[in-house]
Amino acid sequence: MTPTRLCFALLLLLFLPLPGLAQPSVPAGGIPHAGATTGEDAAVAESVAVTAVEIPEHIGAIVDSLALVNEIHGSYVGFSGATTRQYEHFIQLSQLACPEELLLFTSHENAVVRAYAFWALARQQYEGLEKVLLEHARDEALVREVQGGMVTTVPLIDFMQWVVDPDLLDTESKKLDTDVFRQISEIRFSDR
Repeated sequence: MTPTRLCFALLLLLFLPLPGLAQPSVPAGGIPHAGATTGEDAAVAESVAVTAVEIPEHIGAIVDSLALVNEIHGSYVGFSGATTRQYEHFIQLSQLACPEELLLFTSHENAVVRAYAFWALARQQYEGLEKVLLEHARDEALVREVQGGMVTTVPLIDFMQWVVDPDLLDTESKKLDTDVFRQISEIRFSDR
């Protein structure tokens, strides 16, 4: 069993009820029991179902490669305008991974993997993209981004907003209404 599969199996054990054992009550904002029926509980239950997704080895290998390089590369890097292997891995991820897998990767420990997973969801025109963005409103992990001859280090939430901003970055990505950026600012900069 690969380390990735072992991790997912352990996560599954945390969330699945075991027969014959009493289940603890769930604190506010926690994972609800399997019979939850409210809208908020259903959304959380959907997120638990996402953690049960088994990641194919070829997708896990792509994610591991993205994490290893640990930079976000645009389609053209350097003064020669070359396409890097890192960007090719992103294209593979966006073409091969299903939305459930990408949603799981938006919670990956590596911020670059979270960024690429979000970008891939945007490329797939994912309907729940706004919700994913709002969930990351306070994700201030720094990522290094390389576009053309420019290298910048920015908070992940800034990169995510660039992906969905109608005036920036990638024309193939789903774009969100500018009202969502106001919501991000309210969440991001409110008292923590």
